[in-house]
Amino acid sequence: MADLDDFQSGLKALSDAYAAELPQKIQQIEAAWGNLQHGEWDDAGFQSLHRMVHSLTGSGRTFGFATLSDAARALETMLAEMVQVKAMPDQEQRNQMRMALSALQQAVKQRS
Repeated sequence: MADLDDFQSGLKALSDAYAAELPQKIQQIEAAWGNLQHGEWDDAGFQSLHRMVHSLTGSGRTFGFATLSDAARALETMLAEMVQVKAMPDQEQRNQMRMALSALQQAVKQRS
């Protein structure tokens, strides 16, 4: 029984560490988006942003943040479309991204 308790304690510690890192990860995503939304197309920048969001899509649910995973998946879909056409976002896309980033911020506060 002690092994199971140790295992569960370890999982909780990993989940807590993940939760503690989320605000910084969201801040990095917002900063990257802020750098990209105006100006010329930056393929490397958009790819980097897409990877950051993709990592939240996969890891969120693993660590007990299903809402975060869902919000990140929606954001990832938007970014994938931009990366595919290699075009700067128009005003409507920027508004959708702003709403998706807001949903991501809210999801950080929820473990579900």
